[in-house]
Amino acid sequence: MSCEDTIAAIATAPGRGGIAIIRVSGSKALDVAKNVCHIIPEARKAYFRKFYDGQSIVDEGVLLYFPGPNSYTGEDTVELQGHGGNVAPQRVLSSVLKIAGVRQAEPGEFTRRAFLNGKMDLTAAEAVEDLISAGSESAAKAALSSLEGEFAAKLNTLTDKLTTFRMRLEGCLDFPEEHEDFFDSGKAADDLHDLIAIADESLTTAKQGVKLNEGARIVLAGSPNAGKSSLLNALAGEERAIVTNIPGTTRDILSINIEIGGIPVTITDTAGIRDTPSDEIEAIGIKRAIEMLKKADLVLLMVDASSPAPEAEHTLKRLKEIFGDNTNLLLIKSKSDLPENKETAKLLNNPDFSQYKQISSSTKNPTGLDNLRAELKKALGEIPAEGVFSARRRHVNAIKETIDALHRSIEMLDLGDLVLCAREIAIAQDHLGTITGKVTSDDILGKIFSTFCIGK
Repeated sequence: MSCEDTIAAIATAPGRGGIAIIRVSGSKALDVAKNVCHIIPEARKAYFRKFYDGQSIVDEGVLLYFPGPNSYTGEDTVELQGHGGNVAPQRVLSSVLKIAGVRQAEPGEFTRRAFLNGKMDLTAAEAVEDLISAGSESAAKAALSSLEGEFAAKLNTLTDKLTTFRMRLEGCLDFPEEHEDFFDSGKAADDLHDLIAIADESLTTAKQGVKLNEGARIVLAGSPNAGKSSLLNALAGEERAIVTNIPGTTRDILSINIEIGGIPVTITDTAGIRDTPSDEIEAIGIKRAIEMLKKADLVLLMVDASSPAPEAEHTLKRLKEIFGDNTNLLLIKSKSDLPENKETAKLLNNPDFSQYKQISSSTKNPTGLDNLRAELKKALGEIPAEGVFSARRRHVNAIKETIDALHRSIEMLDLGDLVLCAREIAIAQDHLGTITGKVTSDDILGKIFSTFCIGK
């Protein structure tokens, strides 16, 4: 793969549709227009043309030409907008790829070229993919904020302040008489604490952005026949899971995607966790359930409040083995429309269970899930309507590394070692640079753009 090549790809989703777009970027873009449309187009002028493969007409549609650097990629770009479907776009693309010097684009290569040509920073480039794959309106809004540069602006503000501090600190090394004003007076330490406060604020917002971007993972756990499948169906608004009175009906994991408080959420129903599965199939289902629990952001422990719950203690014990004492768990007392079982009520009042938030729910009662939905929204965290940008876990990790470096710089300052203090500030700047792309590598870029669709 070389940036010297001209690349081409279908930029629209496959399948039935009114229009399909074939995008071409690179120095051969005008050659493509000449060979496929038999015309050399003027910039930003729409032409209705036949599309040719040699002398054969393969489609017809609109031709557009955007000369670099004023294009998406910063290179000469041509778009052929023809008929949708599975066959017609492929025929046009095939005719384009027959032209010497033109090859099929790799996933995300158009956006990668836009980044390399200075058309956008790395946060905006990643926001393109986040906007395409947004699972909720809030996630799309956050991705658009990043695409418009809000995330980068916040990071650039922090970077500028770090640069100013570092220049002042290194000035103390070159001109020791400045110590009294900056270092000895304690102003340097105060400035560092202010920088950490700004970084902490950025970290909080980035974590919210990750939640919107990736969504939250909720896993239903509990004894067989505790009502997990019924709850899944009720939250989905349709019959997705088989519900019977036979324990162990759920043999494999089953997930639904919904939205709670603007956050895209995947809720997974799992096989009941028990030590004596009825057969090998259920045993595999239990193993997969445990794997899903390890990835959960929130666990809903289901307990049938209307019946004896002899396996509830064992299930809670297994959850603690998986998560330790840091289990993000809500205890759901299911079937609350039925009379409460006294033994189960007593069990849920003992300290092992009473330490967790307990919510009564019923899938038979129209309002039986209202409290649960409200508690789920609270447990997932309130996402502000404004000021949230799309973010990824790598961004969160880089900001954490920045904060760690700032804390180390305070330690060095306390020891009076300005050289090492300045070095830690430089490390903090580098970590921030990996987010925007000012500090990067081919490995990082390859990993990021490999998740994009071909044609974007």
